[in-house]
Amino acid sequence: MAEICDVCGEPLDEDNVSRCLICGGKFHMAWSIDAPVKNCGQAWFDERYCSLGFICTPCINENPQLRRSLIETGGTLP
Repeated sequence: MAEICDVCGEPLDEDNVSRCLICGGKFHMAWSIDAPVKNCGQAWFDERYCSLGFICTPCINENPQLRRSLIETGGTLP
């Protein structure tokens, strides 16, 4: 049985998935420019630790202070 995206409820594939740093949920995240998936989150840069992470859209919406550190991936947030 396929795993389900915690954001949109659609099945996840094996390649284009990330885990949210805040809630731990799995969500769609394209790992290449031509990946045929929508992003259900964003890449995020942690300035304090100089590290990259991934956060799902609901957690971004609940924590608007994180928006200034999002990395533009070509998608849009609802």
